[in-house]
Amino acid sequence: MKTQSKTQLILTIMNVLFWIAFIGLCYNTGTILFSFLIGLMGNQVVTDKLYLELNLTELYKLGLFHYLNIGLILVIASGLKAYIAYLVVKISTKFNLQQPFNKTAYRIISQISYFTLIIGILQVCAQSYYKGLIKEGFVITNLSKYFNNGDEAIFLAGIIFIIAQFFKRGLEIQSENELTI
Repeated sequence: MKTQSKTQLILTIMNVLFWIAFIGLCYNTGTILFSFLIGLMGNQVVTDKLYLELNLTELYKLGLFHYLNIGLILVIASGLKAYIAYLVVKISTKFNLQQPFNKTAYRIISQISYFTLIIGILQVCAQSYYKGLIKEGFVITNLSKYFNNGDEAIFLAGIIFIIAQFFKRGLEIQSENELTI
């Protein structure tokens, strides 16, 4: 009984931390989106001082096409990270220690793996696009750090997918045991 209460306490603390991460990622996404849209309207002051020292002024001067490509990838990747954090909050609030393997957990973990894969692919594509701009002689400060972990995200998506398959198999075994009894 004592270990179960410790586990429940840890899960509660983790749930609070997940909420904090979710709110932070929503703030990050909203700020990037707002700065991107204001910059898109031609306000050079805002594009010069985008959130997190992300300066896309040179990119905007190079052309609207490049600005849209990089800006949309930033917004979409950040939005997907916030959505993944929401899914983690959702699974942490519905987690049941007595029956950890359930369809909801499997579905959410699968979604997390798919969205993590999408983020990884977006970041790899953005990194290639960024390197192409560098080959053309274009340099933008602080942009590479936003696209340098695409490989890691793809690797993480694979790990999460394997965990989802464990949940799927656990759900099958749990259903078989319930039918046997």
